[in-house]
Amino acid sequence: MNYFTRTNADEKILLADSFGIKLFYLSDKNIVELEIGITCLRLNPSLIQRIANVMMKASLQLDHIEAKNKRSESGQNRLNNRPHMAH
Repeated sequence: MNYFTRTNADEKILLADSFGIKLFYLSDKNIVELEIGITCLRLNPSLIQRIANVMMKASLQLDHIEAKNKRSESGQNRLNNRPHMAH
């Protein structure tokens, strides 16, 4: 069966909907559909937890990188704002 063809028998269950991201379960095909804007991915349901874990790890890494960059920028600003000694 072609996964991209829908029949009236298909049941599409909304699992989540937030910030333009939707997650559906197609029970007749045992497929999870991830919609991000106009992009749609069809996935095996077992991948959803793995994707969620990877996204959480990436989000934490990004938080650390952004915090490090802010600390670096703050330190650089303090150096630039110090009075300079004339020799």
